[in-house]
Amino acid sequence: MTLKEALTRLHRREDWDEVLDYLAKEREAAIMDFQHTDLTDNPHKLAKLAGEIAAIDRVLRVLQDD
Repeated sequence: MTLKEALTRLHRREDWDEVLDYLAKEREAAIMDFQHTDLTDNPHKLAKLAGEIAAIDRVLRVLQDD
């Protein structure tokens, strides 16, 4: 089975939207973390946070792709 086939099967489930909603909320929470100075006070923390947001966003886009 390929990833595309697996995603097609999962997309048909009635609880699939819950997975997408969870990921969207996690992405928004990570974006909100930019307002916390203790999470962005040095370049390493900032890069980690940006990478986390990018990864969640990429996964969400792949899973939402019809």
